[in-house]
Amino acid sequence: MNPIGDMSAMDSETYKAMLPKLSEASQAFYSGKMSVKEYKGISGGFGTYAQRGAKEGMVRLRLAGGRITKDKMAFIAGCIREYSPSLVHLTTCQSVQLHGLSGPAAVEIIGSAADHGILTYGGGGDYPRNVTATPLSGVIEAPFDVQPYAECASRYLLNYVEGKKLPRKLKVGFSNTLENITDATARDLGFVARADGMFDVYSGGGLGANPKLGLLVSEGADPEDLCDYLAAMVRMFMKYGNYQDRSKARVRYMRDTLGDDGYIEKFKECLAEAEKDETVPKVFPDHILWFKRGDGTVPKDPRARPQARNGLYYVVYHPIGGRIAPSKFVEISEAVSPIDEAEVRVGPNETLYVINLTGAEADRIAAVTSDGSRTLFESSMSCIGNTVCQIGLRDSYGLLTRLIEMEKAEGFADGVLPMVRISGCISSCTAQQLGAIGLKGCAPVDGEPAFEVSVNGSHVRGKERLGDVLGAVKESQIPDFFRDLGRAVQASGKSFREWYGGDASKLKAVGAPYLH
Repeated sequence: MNPIGDMSAMDSETYKAMLPKLSEASQAFYSGKMSVKEYKGISGGFGTYAQRGAKEGMVRLRLAGGRITKDKMAFIAGCIREYSPSLVHLTTCQSVQLHGLSGPAAVEIIGSAADHGILTYGGGGDYPRNVTATPLSGVIEAPFDVQPYAECASRYLLNYVEGKKLPRKLKVGFSNTLENITDATARDLGFVARADGMFDVYSGGGLGANPKLGLLVSEGADPEDLCDYLAAMVRMFMKYGNYQDRSKARVRYMRDTLGDDGYIEKFKECLAEAEKDETVPKVFPDHILWFKRGDGTVPKDPRARPQARNGLYYVVYHPIGGRIAPSKFVEISEAVSPIDEAEVRVGPNETLYVINLTGAEADRIAAVTSDGSRTLFESSMSCIGNTVCQIGLRDSYGLLTRLIEMEKAEGFADGVLPMVRISGCISSCTAQQLGAIGLKGCAPVDGEPAFEVSVNGSHVRGKERLGDVLGAVKESQIPDFFRDLGRAVQASGKSFREWYGGDASKLKAVGAPYLH
């Protein structure tokens, strides 16, 4: 069996040869000769969609594990200079989205991206989504670095699924910390690094409609056998996935028909088949090697934090709602470019991390990124919202900005309000079910736009739980609800975490005037 390393059959030339189909569809759509639905069916597989209003489009740049090398960073910055997108969005699947593009610009960017190792293939449509990984993998203390395995998984899936009809999207994630920021134990397929160098493997999770935490389907899996598990997952889709009802064409719905025990049994059967398939490769990734060492300088900015080794630092930058002004992205790229061995990572919390910095370099990067969140509440997550997204139900980003304005006006201490996850619709892009407080766009209340409120969710490994739904609040009243919550917590002299303590009755009491 051939090992998976640097190479992939889905190389840039193979991919670019597929682009005339997209170009023709784009011309037809933007000239009014093709419907939104028909265009979406073609464009989604290439990682581009028309935005709400259908006059402009977006491109989703697929970045395995959220890793952006300096070359890729410079490429994205070059696209911003040439095509002038209206905004840059960091996604919860660790991709970078460019919005406000003309149809021809989107196609040109997709073709050029392939020359820089960025394949947008599968960015949407019925394909595996971007493979996620702990954004600071290899930087902070962990059992082992999972980033190289995420990159191998991404390359394998892009090859393996070509020509196969899968029920909708497939989400794969890797985690090597207790924080489990990638929600690997709640994915279609998740790999959790163990101290003995092996993986525990979870499957059958998902956080859209009918949310479920994953099932432990294998313990102590050898990382070399990674592709066996990926192949088994695809076999499960093809054997037991729902091809008749698109609303149920996701992994987690197979548990409804098979049962949890039956799901695990069938997964193991598919795994045994994959292990016998000699076309499934072993995985021997090229691990990332860094030789840089600190120079003894110590950063002054609190957003600069120490890495596990070599006296280096990383800087945390959370733009509000994951939205970066295009000019700011270019500025960050220019600041990172001359720094030896520096690299950028996108986190699933819509945060940008710049790694491998000396103390002095960290302070320079911190100065460039000083416009980001300043409090825990400002680091809340928001999907792109219905002003941009075609299927979005509510303006999640607009709500977040109003909430932050309220926090500033009230002068709450940092930690009085928690980090909140806001999803505009049932797609649950921010995984609001796993948040301390989650908001999801829902049906109107008394004829007014509203959000469903959930509390006490957790993505921490070993403590995973889906939040409890308290009820729905009118969108116009949500800032008042959080204002009253902040005042109650601040009066106690505690942080939200200390004040709440898992007692939902406290939140219900504060929210009584607003909850329906």
